[in-house]
Amino acid sequence: MDNRSVDILRGLTIDIVQNAHGGHLGIGLDAAPIMFTLFTKHLKVNPSMPDWVNRDRFVMSAGHGSALLYATLFLSGYQFTIEDLKNYRRLNSKTPGHPELGTFGVDITTGALGLGFASAVGIALSEKIYEEKYNKKAKKLFEKKPFPLVDYYTYVLVSDGDLMEGVSYEAASFAGNYNLEKLIVLYDSNKVSMDGTTDITFKEDVLLRFSSMGWDTFNVKNGNSIKEIDSAIKKAKKSSKPSIIKINTTIGFGSKYQGTNKIHNGELEKEDYEQLRQKLKLDGLPFTLIKEPAENIRNQVVTRGIKEYDAWEKVYADYKTTMNQEQISEFENIVFNKVNFDLTTLNINIDYDKKELLRDSNNKIMNLIPMGLSNFIGGSADTVTSTKTYLNDRNILSSKDYLGKNICFGVRENAMGAILNGLALSGFRPFGSTFLAFSDYLKPSIRMSALMNLPVTYIFTHDSITVGADGPTHQPVEQLASLRSIPNLNVYRPCDIKEIIGAWNCIIKDGKPAVISLARTEVKPQKDSNVNMVSKGAYIISEPDDSVDAVIIATGAEVQVAVSIKEKLKAENINVRIVSMPCMEKYDEQPESYKQELFPVGTKIFVIEYGSSFGWEKFVSSSDYLFTVDKFGKSASKDENLSYLEVNLDNIIVRIKNLL
Repeated sequence: MDNRSVDILRGLTIDIVQNAHGGHLGIGLDAAPIMFTLFTKHLKVNPSMPDWVNRDRFVMSAGHGSALLYATLFLSGYQFTIEDLKNYRRLNSKTPGHPELGTFGVDITTGALGLGFASAVGIALSEKIYEEKYNKKAKKLFEKKPFPLVDYYTYVLVSDGDLMEGVSYEAASFAGNYNLEKLIVLYDSNKVSMDGTTDITFKEDVLLRFSSMGWDTFNVKNGNSIKEIDSAIKKAKKSSKPSIIKINTTIGFGSKYQGTNKIHNGELEKEDYEQLRQKLKLDGLPFTLIKEPAENIRNQVVTRGIKEYDAWEKVYADYKTTMNQEQISEFENIVFNKVNFDLTTLNINIDYDKKELLRDSNNKIMNLIPMGLSNFIGGSADTVTSTKTYLNDRNILSSKDYLGKNICFGVRENAMGAILNGLALSGFRPFGSTFLAFSDYLKPSIRMSALMNLPVTYIFTHDSITVGADGPTHQPVEQLASLRSIPNLNVYRPCDIKEIIGAWNCIIKDGKPAVISLARTEVKPQKDSNVNMVSKGAYIISEPDDSVDAVIIATGAEVQVAVSIKEKLKAENINVRIVSMPCMEKYDEQPESYKQELFPVGTKIFVIEYGSSFGWEKFVSSSDYLFTVDKFGKSASKDENLSYLEVNLDNIIVRIKNLL
């Protein structure tokens, strides 16, 4: 009956793709036995409670196989209808072209190949942390081990393409180093990618490579054998290491184009479609299901899922009898991602006479956040001594201490971003840091944070050409503009410690993906900077004594430059208003009436930011009013670079006077 059920799963998958006139059918045909075996024999889920905290997680990193995933979820009892399957890849359907968070049974939005794999590492790490934090331990040597409150596996289906991407190996190395033994990767090795067979580009021994990174490896010779796949998963679940199971399959199994890249994507030819349905012994119209083999899938998944869920409910009830209210609230706040913390209520001592690196100011504020957020966790890509994002007295997370709050990601920026997403998907409020010049490594993951609306905070330091003699390789020019172009991402560039407090307070309350960008510069707290006004995105930080002749918008450390310019122009009877704009996205949300308060109609507006002009044009009448940087700097001191790029103080003053 199980083999017949696989036929039904394959048949439904090809119907979905044919009806949509597109999709990726190759993996749908070859990986059906993998999906069937995982869902019916192992995956601990309850389709009627899809967000159950102790469910096993499944990540389809090979997201192009979405039609197979939706067919599997439908047959497993999730809330899909045949109409949902018929609407595959259509506007506002429940079955988008690639898996998306918010779809029943989908634990993560699948982005570029490899990202799902890397994010799954973050999900598996979360399980280890929760397991260590919440599960009861045996108090005596021979005492029976108590039932665990948190005890789930993270399964990932990957393709050859996933394992060609570098991010997967960064993440695999991290997972092996942190000994994430409940991470099980199912490698659909069909040896074909879009442009041809993989022997053109991909010859390494994948299992040997994973073994060298501290993984257990298994090989399934016959990808159609439910028994072999089942046996390998059972062995992987007993392993004390993360596991990868190589399952040798034939892409497009059953098609006349099987084993070739012609079946990788697209619908089948009519003749091929009909002969394949005959092979699978499918009668009737498309989307017609044979009752017994279809119910065989649902019964196995649902029966086991309800049993596991009911047992866990009793375990949780028992745990609550021994947990105090604070512990119960903490656990449930994580599960439901609830936050009730206001940084502005804390008494923070600010020395207005002391210059301080913005990184140091940020470190002070970050170390206050764990007082109200127990799920605040993060680290850096081997740059914490420079980015200053270490949480004091919170320990380093390791395979011997999963309760540490500081994660050492190593020089793995790409994987760091994806792992942060996995942590956020599991209830954490994570952060990661590196230099802004290296933010491009993280762009795919930042984009996925924004797409999934995850509360991940990316902290980038050394954020302008003022980093100096390290040269143009380390002097970010275009990165701020690039980050601001990402939808649903708030980019904060605070000018001092007060705006840093305001930025973090917005980030905590909004629960949205965000960037904090910090210059290397030392600054004094600005006299009229305002914690609460950061939520407006822009506000008047310095006002002239008389009528306003001009307005200067500045961000970050350049605000103090703007204030200095204001004072020098005042001596020449030129009255300038300074507007600090710590977050352009927040400003854009404000009503037109507020914007006009800042920028009276007819007033000349200037912008000072030591980065790209891209995005600032909307505020000025011409590019002459932009004191920005649109070319690479030099390996030189801060002052030499400012002069070379014509954005030093004296140059700006002369240009403003000429324009006025």
